[in-house]
Amino acid sequence: MSLERKHIIFWLPIFLVCCIGFTTVLNTAQQVSAVIETKQKVFEAGDTIALNFKLNTPARTQLFLHASFGSTVLDSDTAHYTLPEFVSNKKGVIHYTLLHDSKIILKGTIEVKANATNPVQLESYVGPPSIIAGGTDYTMQVVVPTDIYDNILPDSTAMRLKYQFLDTEKEEGLYSKDMIGWVNIFSYEQSGRLLISSKVRETASKEFSVEVFPSLPEDFQISSQRKHSYADGNQITEFITSVLKDDYGNIVSDGTLVEFKIKDKKGVVLQTQGGTVNGQAIGKILHPDHQDVWEVIAFIPGIAKSNVIQLEYASVLNDFEVKFSNDNREIVVGPLLSFMDQLIPDGAIVALKIKKDKSVETKIKSSSNGIVRFLLKEEFYPSGKYAIKIEALGVQKEFSQTPLK
Repeated sequence: MSLERKHIIFWLPIFLVCCIGFTTVLNTAQQVSAVIETKQKVFEAGDTIALNFKLNTPARTQLFLHASFGSTVLDSDTAHYTLPEFVSNKKGVIHYTLLHDSKIILKGTIEVKANATNPVQLESYVGPPSIIAGGTDYTMQVVVPTDIYDNILPDSTAMRLKYQFLDTEKEEGLYSKDMIGWVNIFSYEQSGRLLISSKVRETASKEFSVEVFPSLPEDFQISSQRKHSYADGNQITEFITSVLKDDYGNIVSDGTLVEFKIKDKKGVVLQTQGGTVNGQAIGKILHPDHQDVWEVIAFIPGIAKSNVIQLEYASVLNDFEVKFSNDNREIVVGPLLSFMDQLIPDGAIVALKIKKDKSVETKIKSSSNGIVRFLLKEEFYPSGKYAIKIEALGVQKEFSQTPLK
């Protein structure tokens, strides 16, 4: 029992000392307080921002910063803090919280404004890059003024916008609102190129250009041009439009597609097309290979149409010779003579139809030096009587009951 008392007596002073020390530490942590010595509350972007705090007792603290571009924590033994550039260079409200042993001892805010002393930087946007003449279509210009740290300048920043179109030059003033300045620029009745620029203080933007294209074309006229009016299947007929213009007299843009619809006397529809150059489009098509009458009309699909013209093509061939040889298995058509008794140009189509009973077969060949040859081989056409019909350039000849041996 006496030994236990000695141990208790020995450890009791040490225990009391520890308790007193622990209580002192707790009291110290609870009693740390701070006030901010930095009186300035508003800074410009790019300024060196120092936040100094005065503690009632020396202690290690941490400063938690929350800004528009994120959060960070700074440590200090003196309660003096210099904010990093990625925080001090950005416009907005910075919330700070001073901590000691993870406990909040002070809170507050400061504000960073855009830098108004350094040269302004501009971000300019223009679009769409092309509009239609007539005064109803428009392009938009947007100007975003910033400082050198990419902070948006405050509302009501003055801007100057300039435009040039043909002989017209204009200048317009406006003020930024909700971070930007913008304006709608409407087209004129004429087509051309619109030049746009902007300026804020001494900083000017680059030059922007907007193409003002002609409006939709009006109805137009067409005419034809050809070397002769014979249906030789060889020459080319051209269909030519008048100069296509819009409602304001602007010549339509190059490349506007015009479709030419051609209807022959049987009701068959042919088609050709051409793109405009200097307002005119030309469509080309071969002459028919037989006597025919064409009705021609042109369209810009869904937009405009032309008048209707009629063209007549005279037969180039009145008659032709047909010679049978080798037991009628070799048939020579020609010579094919054109309207001046000259040989028809190479490539004229000649069709031979051969019929036995109900079976009909058609052979098609093109002429060479005005002649076409057909060979009816025995392995394909056994001996017997056949009905043969030959057609060339709209002229037909029939030979019924032709014997093949």
